[in-house]
Amino acid sequence: MADVVLDANVLVGYLDASDSQHARARALIERLEADGHESVLLDVLVAEAVSVLCRRARERKASPPDLAGVLSRVRRWHDEGEIEPALSDVPRFFGDILDVIESTSGALNFNDALIVILQRDAIIDDVASFDVAFDNVAGFRRIA
Repeated sequence: MADVVLDANVLVGYLDASDSQHARARALIERLEADGHESVLLDVLVAEAVSVLCRRARERKASPPDLAGVLSRVRRWHDEGEIEPALSDVPRFFGDILDVIESTSGALNFNDALIVILQRDAIIDDVASFDVAFDNVAGFRRIA
């Protein structure tokens, strides 16, 4: 089966037990594994997820994420070589990324546009994401 990139929103849901998408993210990842897919963690999406969870840990009074647990998990992914580099592709695709952002009127952010380009150029396969804005990009393959 194909490798499936986990979008930042799936990672946030998976890593934060109090996130509204936690059960959905866990079920999605379990379904992908049961179907024989390999999950792919891209550095830019892991970084985005960690940034979101840092902000939540700082700002959320009720049910903040377990930041120590999140960082431990992410550190383990890194130490085991599970995080794939994508940030190094940004200079090569910078103009294309901005074009995608412009064509979606900002519905897709910089990292989202990067994964659109990476998929378009067959660098990555399908993307597991809860972001329906991807559905407006012709040919984009999203698993939810």
